[in-house]
Amino acid sequence: MKKILYATDFSKNAENAFKFALKMAEKSQAELIMLHVFNDPTVWTYPYTKDPFEIKRQASRAWKKSLQELFEPYKTNVNVKYVALENPSVVKAILSVIKKYDPGLIITGIKGKSKIKEVIMGSTTKALVQQSPVPVLAIPENAVYRDFKNVLYTSDYQESDIQAIEQLIDLVHDYDPAIKAIHVSTYNEFLGDQKMEWFKDLVNDKIGDKKISFELLLADNIFKKLNDYMSENKFDLLVMLEKERFGIIDKWFHDDLVSKMEFRTSIPLLSYNEQYLRVMDQEDVKTGRRMEQEY
Repeated sequence: MKKILYATDFSKNAENAFKFALKMAEKSQAELIMLHVFNDPTVWTYPYTKDPFEIKRQASRAWKKSLQELFEPYKTNVNVKYVALENPSVVKAILSVIKKYDPGLIITGIKGKSKIKEVIMGSTTKALVQQSPVPVLAIPENAVYRDFKNVLYTSDYQESDIQAIEQLIDLVHDYDPAIKAIHVSTYNEFLGDQKMEWFKDLVNDKIGDKKISFELLLADNIFKKLNDYMSENKFDLLVMLEKERFGIIDKWFHDDLVSKMEFRTSIPLLSYNEQYLRVMDQEDVKTGRRMEQEY
């Protein structure tokens, strides 16, 4: 990971997320891109001018200075770039920065006590997860930085999880973590154990012998079970794959899960986008074919 994009609105939770961004940049020796998106600069806070472009330039310089003031108290050798953009859409601004600088990760802050639906399915973070070609790491405001030694990956045990796990391994490689892949289901699930064994074989075949373990959790109330499991075990990172849903029942089940499972935790949440993982996989296949033809 050569670049990390940190997006901030200078709120309390965003400042906490900055500590994670800085630590991860130090760990991976990545360049840190600090971004603030502003809209409608307040005219009277800048020297008087009738030129709207000059107003925007002055606002951009002022916000870059604020980013610099956030960074400078930390004694670090991290290479940093300050970016301030005027845009009524935070998401569009972030996506434009992704396109320009090609970071390997986006880090942003979230409130520490909210519902998963508000984290994954709500406003800015929802749009980022659904549109970003790179993973999004959301940091609760009450989270305390720890190295990612124990990672929880929630899985449906589908083939689409493989590429997300591969990317996850690359992302947290410097931490050498133990990764637990779990699937939570009701007692009525058909062939649950067989499905898990199939998925384990698939992971071993595609990825190899990594520090990955698997567990199938059965309960009448899967929402409570997952919350209890997270409370009983000490995880440093929670990982989810935002999937495209086609079946009505499947879509209802997934939406019901994310709306009912409460995110009352200080664990950072890393989200991957299935749609973009599929596109990347197709591009890798095309690249491989071209290389074979050239060879």
